[in-house]
Amino acid sequence: MAEERLRLAPSSSRVPLADAEFAARMAALGPFESRPLIAIAVSGGADSLALTLLMHEWARARGGRVVGLTVDHGLRPGSTAEAASVRDRLRDFGIEHETLTWRGRKPSAGIQAAARAVRYALMEEYCREAGILHLALGHHADDQAETMLLRLARGSGPDGLAAMAPVRETAAVRLIRPLLDVSKARLVAYLDARRVGWIEDPSNADPRFARSALRERPAAESAAAGFVVASARFARARVALERETARWLARHVSLSPLGFARLDRAGIWDTPEEIVIRGLSRLATAIGGKDYPPAVAAVEGVASALFGDGRGRTLAGCRFDPAGTDILICREARNLPAALDLSPGDRLTWDGRFEIAAGPMAAGARLRPLGDAGWRRLSSDGYAGPLVRMPHPVRLTLPAVEAAAGIFPLLPSAPEETGYTVRFRPKIPIAGVGFTIA
Repeated sequence: MAEERLRLAPSSSRVPLADAEFAARMAALGPFESRPLIAIAVSGGADSLALTLLMHEWARARGGRVVGLTVDHGLRPGSTAEAASVRDRLRDFGIEHETLTWRGRKPSAGIQAAARAVRYALMEEYCREAGILHLALGHHADDQAETMLLRLARGSGPDGLAAMAPVRETAAVRLIRPLLDVSKARLVAYLDARRVGWIEDPSNADPRFARSALRERPAAESAAAGFVVASARFARARVALERETARWLARHVSLSPLGFARLDRAGIWDTPEEIVIRGLSRLATAIGGKDYPPAVAAVEGVASALFGDGRGRTLAGCRFDPAGTDILICREARNLPAALDLSPGDRLTWDGRFEIAAGPMAAGARLRPLGDAGWRRLSSDGYAGPLVRMPHPVRLTLPAVEAAAGIFPLLPSAPEETGYTVRFRPKIPIAGVGFTIA
């Protein structure tokens, strides 16, 4: 029989998963019956035991119940006693339990794959006969990462690298995985907090099995070929996604030579989220004059907010502000370049966005952001040029020349007024630099 351990020293760095958090995860996987009946795959290990206890509390609070299912594979001595131990432990908590036995001949090769297939078949058949609609599995964030790495080593494409789904329908039951974004450490901390021990499955440390080997050391050298194949498949996917993103930008974005854009909100609701996120990233990178795109998580947050509460957000030095049926995207009026002296003939890139060639009036002039003070000065001088029609946040971030004769905004549309040549040319264009494959 495998060793049972009672761990009583939770680490302060491991926050136990709370019942309320678990309830939120279950809500995302619903709907469920008014009195839910959930079967749970439970081996007695920390992952499945934590899931069983969390699910038991969740179902009981809703007038429902759970049934723990343990499969006795009969693949090693003591497996029957382990299943009995799980049964006794669950009954201590008032949880129903059934042991399902794998009978018949066992394969000599591909043991884990065969055992997994039989395990699912036995549990699904039990659920069908018992009228149970949901079978919960204890896969967690560490398992998800391992699945991805193992598939990556096998050269999986993007679909395979999506790893496990939180919900999957089978002919007999809905498979649900409420813990896919929860680390094993938090589940162990949950058991520690409740002073509950668990069974360690010896196969988890058996180096003959791929997952065990992955837990013991970095990816093997033999996986290198698989990584190369996978990278080629990712490259194909990236090219396709970039093309779709470029089409989306062309259809729904209007770009001004003054370095701001308007995004048509009406055209995005039926667009795949991945394309919208990529498009927002490109807009922020170009209009913010950045060398690199922002972190994907930051873009996801802005996308969720814009099409959730509708309030403006900032990203990578840009403002994303709802403006009627559009979203105005422009440079933030902060962290702009400091004023600098100019000489006739100077050429420079200003704020990562504008290429500027200084004209003859540059002698004694300074290049600076227009800002609030500059706009007030222009307005008091009776300015009636094209900036009057521009959104105010855009005006503040434009380059201007300050000289003895006054302050002059540098506009691509009117170089003759200042003798300067100005072009909006960000480091990374909105269309992207393109990903090339052989």
